[in-house]
Amino acid sequence: MRRLAALCLLVLAPMALAQQQPPPPPTTPPATPTTPLGLDLTEEPPKSDVPVAKPRPVGEVQPLDEAELTQDDLVKSVQRKVFLKAHRFELAPFLLVSINDPYYSKWGLSLFGTYFITDTLGVAAHAGWWQLAPTDNVSIAKRNFQSRIYYSVPQWSLLGDMEWSPVYGKASIFNSIFHFDLYLVGGLGVVWTETSSAPVDANNPTGPKRGPAFAGEIGVGMRFIALDWLSVNLLLIDTSYVDTPAGTSIGAIQNLFTINVGVSFFFPFKSTGRESE
Repeated sequence: MRRLAALCLLVLAPMALAQQQPPPPPTTPPATPTTPLGLDLTEEPPKSDVPVAKPRPVGEVQPLDEAELTQDDLVKSVQRKVFLKAHRFELAPFLLVSINDPYYSKWGLSLFGTYFITDTLGVAAHAGWWQLAPTDNVSIAKRNFQSRIYYSVPQWSLLGDMEWSPVYGKASIFNSIFHFDLYLVGGLGVVWTETSSAPVDANNPTGPKRGPAFAGEIGVGMRFIALDWLSVNLLLIDTSYVDTPAGTSIGAIQNLFTINVGVSFFFPFKSTGRESE
């Protein structure tokens, strides 16, 4: 009986121990291995056989076709100056008429010859030829007021001027772009009048002559550029001089305020700024 009891204990002891041990914890998927820097070292997914387009090097980029460009692409946001005058010569004839004399209208021709040292600064010679015509106010003043009018009769003028062009721009009219150039002009010279050949002393006809009158002028003008070598000009200019009109011995300052309309021819014909357009 003792042997039988010992054998039963040997058989039941492992079973009792198994019932006392706790169940094993549930299994979890293995964690993704990482490096100390937090990099994922898991295997990459399989690569696709579809080829991936590589970026084209900068030097091999094909230019856009002209048909693909819009009008905005073709217009530059900032354009350089197209019409340049530096080291060019301008020859500008004008028709002129005075607008400040209510009694005698003065009209004639003038000619500017200008050499531009820089694009904005030029040296000019200005010659003018004058004619005079009375207005209706002369007969009214003589008939109604028995007035005697003393007037200066300019015949020609010659002055040396400096020209400065501070403003250059462009404008659009009827979907067309034109360029313009605003300039100031001023200088000194002489005006030959009807009395310039008269003697200084009326009692000595063979004595010294009066000679030309000292003159100065200042004006403002604008060029409307039509071509590299051609522009249309509008100039307002005031020429002042001292003269003693016929019939009096009293000298007075005379003012010739005139409107000048003409054209300009530039030499050489080609503007060096046209390449930037």
